Amino acid sequence: MPDQTTEVDAKPDATQAASDESLAVVVLAGGLGTRMRSRIPKELHPLAGRPLITYVLEATQALPARQRILVVSPAKTELRALLPDGWQMVVQPEPLGTAHALAQALPSLRSEVSWVLLVFGDHPLLTAQDLERLWTVALAKRPLAAVLTTILPDPGAYGRIQRDGEGRVQGVVEARDDQQTYTGPVEVVSGATLYWRPWVESAVPRVPRSPSGEYYHTALVALAATCEHSTDPVITVVAPPETALGVNDRVDLARAEALLRDRIVQAYQRAGVTIVDPASTWIEPGVEIEADVRIEPFTILRGRTRIGSGSCIGPQAFVRDSVIGPDCVVVASVLEEATLGARVHVGPYSHLRPGTVVEDDVHIGNFAELKNARVGPGTRIGHVSYVGDAELGARVNIGAGTVTCNFDGVAKHRTIIEDDAFIGSDTMLVAPVRVGRGARTGAGSVVTKDVQPGATVVGVPARPIGSRRVRRGDETGA
Repeated sequence: MPDQTTEVDAKPDATQAASDESLAVVVLAGGLGTRMRSRIPKELHPLAGRPLITYVLEATQALPARQRILVVSPAKTELRALLPDGWQMVVQPEPLGTAHALAQALPSLRSEVSWVLLVFGDHPLLTAQDLERLWTVALAKRPLAAVLTTILPDPGAYGRIQRDGEGRVQGVVEARDDQQTYTGPVEVVSGATLYWRPWVESAVPRVPRSPSGEYYHTALVALAATCEHSTDPVITVVAPPETALGVNDRVDLARAEALLRDRIVQAYQRAGVTIVDPASTWIEPGVEIEADVRIEPFTILRGRTRIGSGSCIGPQAFVRDSVIGPDCVVVASVLEEATLGARVHVGPYSHLRPGTVVEDDVHIGNFAELKNARVGPGTRIGHVSYVGDAELGARVNIGAGTVTCNFDGVAKHRTIIEDDAFIGSDTMLVAPVRVGRGARTGAGSVVTKDVQPGATVVGVPARPIGSRRVRRGDETGA
């Protein structure tokens, strides 16, 4: 970076108008991420079902920022697709460190911006609450730099806050340069720092080059500490330890996943959801669970799943992007983009595939598969059946081994089964075909033509043998 020794004399003053308190957020994602040993940029690796960097972007969205900038390397411009509306992207042409990355963003700042928040795109456990507290304290104390820190029993690879005898911050000591032995908790930098914009613009060019050849933003803390200031030029705001967790390799990624999962599970437990075994339960952000739901062990809830009050999910359930109504039971089954009404029982070992809509009081038993099917209220699909591209009315009985033969080798076709129909075991329904209200098929029938209401068909191919009058309670199970 070019040498510049002139220091801007501007200092944040508590008497300044609120209009001067405008904020810009700068997220750094320019690192090479070589320790991930992956062709995928580190920030795009999935964490609880979403790209890692999205957690950082969401945390910063809660702040009243006038401007938001993402700094990336030339190899990471694909991150642009993840940016919410209003974000800018700046490219760091060379990987010369965090201070160098910040320097790339500074020329893009709008004239009204007076504070710059620097955060890292690989710190997914940073929360909006942490950043809001940092912002609030900085506005009250108006330093040149406000550093979000945490307290660790072992500082590990983190930069350590250095203070003088009176407790004032003097700088940050990098782990590789620190020869001190610690016997108690240590305050370390978390990776989020808020800077007074006029000062940081003058200070960044004066950051010294490290022995590695890079420029580190932590050097700005020592530069700020040497400045004369009406208050402390550098302050710290302490956050929980997980805030400092940066994802550098797959071990860190797994650790972040475990901490994030615990955070989500505990929030639901406090909201009235029973989670029998949190250690074996995976719930992604975006899932919505009402109070009085019970989650049994080894259950995975992903995407935009919603679960109504009184339902019991699991054990061993996998649910993705599905809606489950109140008082349902899903046991050891897979639901993908499916919708259940109230009081529906599914499983064990059933699979509801995309497009399946199940209305109230339906029973779907063992080893059933449904795809792009609508199932009317009170219908029973007991066991070992495939119902695909089908529409079932109310109170239909599907016998064991029933298959809707929906694919002719070229195109998919629909099967329609009207209210109160009884489909015997091992029936093959060759679509397109309709089974009328109250009709019946005999065991082992191959139905290739529409069945009239009230008729009974048997055989291969199925032929009518008579009709019956539909009576209430005539829907015995198969």
